[in-house]
Amino acid sequence: METPRAAITVISALVLAGAVIVVLVLLPPAAAAGLLTAGSAVFAALIFRAVVTGRSAGPRPRALALAAGLAILAPAGAASGVAALVAPDALVAGGVPLPAEIPLVSLFFVGGLLVPAVLRPHQRRDLLGRLRFALDTLGVSACLVFPVWLLLFSGNEPRGAAVTALIFGGGAAAIVAVAGAHAVRHRSALQWCAPGAALALVALTALVIAQDFTGEPNASTAALAAAGASNVAAALLWHGSVRIRPDVRPIPHAGSEPPAGLPLLTVPMLGAALVAIFHLVNGGGLDSVSIVVGITGITAVAAREWVSSIALRRHAAHLTDQGNRLRNLVFGSADVAMVLDADLAVRWQSPAAARQFGLSDQDVLGRTVPALVHPDQADAVHAYLRARMSEKDAPEKLAVRLRDGFGRWRDTEWTTSGADPAEPGQTLVVHVRDVGNLRDLEQSLREATSLDPQTSLANREGLRRAGELIPDAGAVIVIELAGLTAIGDVHGADLAEVVVAEAARRLRTGVDSADVPARLSENRFAVLTRCGAVRAHLLASQLVNALTAPYTAAGTVAHLSAWAGLADLVPAAGTDEVIRQAVLALRSVRSGPPGAAEWYDEQMESRLLRRSTLEQDLPLAVARGNLELTFQPVVDLSSNRAVGVEALVDWRHPTLGRVPGTELLALADDLGLLGQVTQWALHRSCRLLLSWRERHESLWLALNVRPRALSDPTFQAGLHNALELFQIPPAALVIGIAERDLAEPSADDLAGQLGRLRADGIRTAVDHFGAGPTSLSRLRILPIDLLKIDREVFDTSQAGAVMDVTVALGRRLGLEIIADGLENEADLEAVRSAGCRLGQGSLLGRPMFAEHLEAFLGTGGAASHH
Repeated sequence: METPRAAITVISALVLAGAVIVVLVLLPPAAAAGLLTAGSAVFAALIFRAVVTGRSAGPRPRALALAAGLAILAPAGAASGVAALVAPDALVAGGVPLPAEIPLVSLFFVGGLLVPAVLRPHQRRDLLGRLRFALDTLGVSACLVFPVWLLLFSGNEPRGAAVTALIFGGGAAAIVAVAGAHAVRHRSALQWCAPGAALALVALTALVIAQDFTGEPNASTAALAAAGASNVAAALLWHGSVRIRPDVRPIPHAGSEPPAGLPLLTVPMLGAALVAIFHLVNGGGLDSVSIVVGITGITAVAAREWVSSIALRRHAAHLTDQGNRLRNLVFGSADVAMVLDADLAVRWQSPAAARQFGLSDQDVLGRTVPALVHPDQADAVHAYLRARMSEKDAPEKLAVRLRDGFGRWRDTEWTTSGADPAEPGQTLVVHVRDVGNLRDLEQSLREATSLDPQTSLANREGLRRAGELIPDAGAVIVIELAGLTAIGDVHGADLAEVVVAEAARRLRTGVDSADVPARLSENRFAVLTRCGAVRAHLLASQLVNALTAPYTAAGTVAHLSAWAGLADLVPAAGTDEVIRQAVLALRSVRSGPPGAAEWYDEQMESRLLRRSTLEQDLPLAVARGNLELTFQPVVDLSSNRAVGVEALVDWRHPTLGRVPGTELLALADDLGLLGQVTQWALHRSCRLLLSWRERHESLWLALNVRPRALSDPTFQAGLHNALELFQIPPAALVIGIAERDLAEPSADDLAGQLGRLRADGIRTAVDHFGAGPTSLSRLRILPIDLLKIDREVFDTSQAGAVMDVTVALGRRLGLEIIADGLENEADLEAVRSAGCRLGQGSLLGRPMFAEHLEAFLGTGGAASHH
């Protein structure tokens, strides 16, 4: 890319040089000079482009005014050249040649644009400063007018166009030249723009004079020099307005800027004197105008030097007094003091600025305060300082972020102490204190209380604060991970920490930037999300899937299980309450398979409250033996006599009432109490069965257990111990498994476990068959003896046909069929018609305590269902 661009630049330069040579060779000098002046239009276009694209370094109004002046200068010069080529002898009103009239008219417009552009911004000067500026302008004007008048008009008749251009152009050029030399604000840029503007005015003035004096020997040379100078001036204006930042250099103290101490008029006066000597040596004379202009210049120089000496003496005394006064105050202070001028530009800063913030004078002096602070606070700082300077109501302190010398933003506290005593009413003293360490300490304390140290996620306190700061959040998701403890036990704590860190990373990357991920405990995470109900549930499922993906670290692959609970974040409930609700939803779904997510609802809370109460009270009830056993007879339908009984374990809670056996055994299984409950029921049932078999030898007892109990060695030992202790034949005991428990993971080796029971002579059964998805074909692989048909099988419109098929298949498999849940005569007739021999249900006998069963058996065990 660089080679073609360089080639294009070289080619453009060659073409431009060729065009200049052609113009100089082929055209008359007067016409060539005018046309060459049009080259300044290129720089005008460049300045306009920089302003439009925002690339101008200085103020846009100044750049636009300078570009407009060049835009007038260029076509005026070109028009003058065309007039010199086409109508060199044409005269306008007053006998002025047309080639001179065109640039003369444009001179007023160009001066009207360039002079205000250089005079802005307003430079604050005291009375002596304004007097120096006026004397310098007068002196420079005299030095510009004197040599030209002496050479052209002394002894000759003055020409109107040339005289007008000389007076106006010389005066305007002197104003902009002196303004640039005296500039305090935007000094760096004005040191380029002011000479460029002065040179442009001088060039245009010279072009007018050359076109007015075409018969003079050096007129052509002057015209060509003016054309070249106009292009140089355009380049200076472009550089100063586009490439130079206004306040790059520090602002000098009032009265100590270069024009105050240097002989500014030495060079112009020396030049004017040399011209006068040359003119006199060659036989020329001085007319009255030349004498007046010369005396004016000499007087201006003398007066200016006298005023400068007074200003310098005053300023020296002021500096001495100020230095002595401030040295003891600020040199040892830890706070930084700055003196601002009326435009809020820094005039002085204390040495503590370098110690505290690494800010040198070159970094600060001359720049306005809003340029030193954070952009977001620039307007607030400007308003605060303006209010303090004008003594309006404003806070005494302001927290400000200040850029230090290393480019970092520092937390500071600003106060003011009024104006600088040396310049009351025009300055403001600002004190800057570094409070970064205090803020860092506060931030560290906040982070320590709001962040989880291991994962850098928000903790519960951080999530609570986020909930207060995000009032429109939609939901809270609480996710629980299972398996971390096992990973730590098997692979070590280091791998477990790596897995936790990776889980936190997945959680952080899986949510939106507006969501807040958090860690509530060792294995619980949470997300505060703005999503609505549908998207929040989808997000929960996605997070659960992400967190259950395999974790690979140190050559080991680890797996976790996850569940999610969700709760709506409503204004009426605080963040803690919503987290509690989400945890309740999590507890509810936690009893199901991994990967599930569920919303909180009020019914769920009542269920979980019931379960929580049962979980709290069941261990004590088991320890005290507060459980109950009831027995329901199994009747031979042909003889209407009880042949067996089923032991049912339940619990009468003091406040919640009766807890059925299915709920009790599931709860005991979750709490690790299943073994104790099963052992208690087994031993007590066997002791009662022993006394009942003394009168009814063929009576057998059925007891339902959970699949987990069958795999428990303690249960196996307790079972054989009970049979041996109470001398009960193994065939008199039936161990049943509910059909819904056949799908549990703990039932994978159920066939082997039931087979071992049958090998010991204990009969086995499947209870509530037909209430679940188990098929008869699976029963072929289970070593069972009895099949208890649930009421759902025969309580249908096609009860007879269904029972016929079920009983027939059961007998083909060698199973004894028991119809469970008989409640009315229709049920009894249906199962009898199907050939079912045994039945159980409230029609034949409700569950009863042991003493009631003894009475039932004492009557011969006949069921009274008629």
